[in-house]
Amino acid sequence: MVLAGDGDRERAAASLREHFISGRLTLDELSARTELVLRARSLEELRRALAGLPQFTLRTAARAAIRGGVLLLLTAVWLLFSLALFVVFGLTLLIHGVSVTGLVVVLVVWLVPTFLLSRLWRPRRSERALGS
Repeated sequence: MVLAGDGDRERAAASLREHFISGRLTLDELSARTELVLRARSLEELRRALAGLPQFTLRTAARAAIRGGVLLLLTAVWLLFSLALFVVFGLTLLIHGVSVTGLVVVLVVWLVPTFLLSRLWRPRRSERALGS
């Protein structure tokens, strides 16, 4: 049996508050679990007080940060791509005039990466389950 320290109990209580703020716990559940955390003598008792709640680790935080950075970079690239595409389309209109084929090609070329990027921006099922 590994004994729990004050820091362990404080981290567990902070985690419970975060889950309450996120809507995963009712006020009664928060009170009951916090009482268990404050009375916990071992790490196992702390784990039981946090049972059924998603646990956030440094690894999940790092993955979320990397994913956010990649999405930001891809969005910046998409913005530059869109700007360049529409400038080229505008110049083509000035030089060659309006054509239905040109409009369709530009729309398809722009909509495909736009659709793919929008799919990346949607949270994954696991993130939705965590309430992120």
